[in-house]
Amino acid sequence: MNRKQDSIPVQRQADAYTINQAADLLGADTDDVIDSAGLTLGELELGAVEIGLSVTDYRNVPVLRAHELAVIASRLDAQPYL
Repeated sequence: MNRKQDSIPVQRQADAYTINQAADLLGADTDDVIDSAGLTLGELELGAVEIGLSVTDYRNVPVLRAHELAVIASRLDAQPYL
């Protein structure tokens, strides 16, 4: 029996945010949001495919909840800006 193992849970609830939405809300770069969220490109690409998107649409996968945005924001604030 083959078991499919998901790397990240793809949220389908209305309270889930995409990387693009999180970046817009936080005024941050999408790459910084991904890093601060602790996600990998591979996880996001897999999530995109699982919901029927192209792997290049990984920034449009709803994977972040509102409480996670607060954590990401605090991590972004802690980063030194050059």
